[in-house]
Amino acid sequence: MWGQWLPEPLLAGDPMLGPADTAEQRESVSYAVLTLMERLSPNERAVYVLREAFGYPHREIAEILDITEAACQQLFHRAKKHVADGRARTEIDRAAARRIVEEFLTAARNGRIESLVRLLTQDAVAIGDGGGKVPARAKAFEGAVAVARFVWGLLKPAEAKRALVGGKPEVYAWTANGEPALVAVVDGRVVGVVCVEVTAEGVAALRSQINPDKLERATARWAASDHGEPLFEAF
Repeated sequence: MWGQWLPEPLLAGDPMLGPADTAEQRESVSYAVLTLMERLSPNERAVYVLREAFGYPHREIAEILDITEAACQQLFHRAKKHVADGRARTEIDRAAARRIVEEFLTAARNGRIESLVRLLTQDAVAIGDGGGKVPARAKAFEGAVAVARFVWGLLKPAEAKRALVGGKPEVYAWTANGEPALVAVVDGRVVGVVCVEVTAEGVAALRSQINPDKLERATARWAASDHGEPLFEAF
């Protein structure tokens, strides 16, 4: 099973993220927004990234894409509306998001389904990209109860899981694509990155990248980072 398409994760400190000086810049490279951008046309996507993430003026973007400046502005406004309509969540500060993720992990490890459900939004989803290399469910888990049960089952010990990733993963709290994330590592190799979309209403989405072809850059970045001690060992 391939799962669903997700972009390659960019861990904190990756030069591809740029300075990420503002909330807008950080959000523009989040998994949630990158997934939404897959629905845009190629020109809409290019204009949105160049303008929103890198601050290019419309005149320069128009020259790059060989279109008029007016057309560039129209594409940008259209793309921004599509992304905003798809997101439409109340924002939450990063410190609060980190606390919610830690509470969520504690509840998951203790098998407290009711506590997990309370931390999730009612329309929460969980999706994964295995790329045909690692099993991932083709259909998303939808709803707080379904996502809570999935997370609880994911963390239960199983020899088959350890064999699949080559050992017992160490799990770290980190940041990927400008949002809270969990990074699973086996012998220095990143085997999974779970980006956690947190809103004022709770955890809205878990997006898991487990395709090894899309984790090579993350592994290289991880080796160059001072990541401290893991939160726990999974499986």
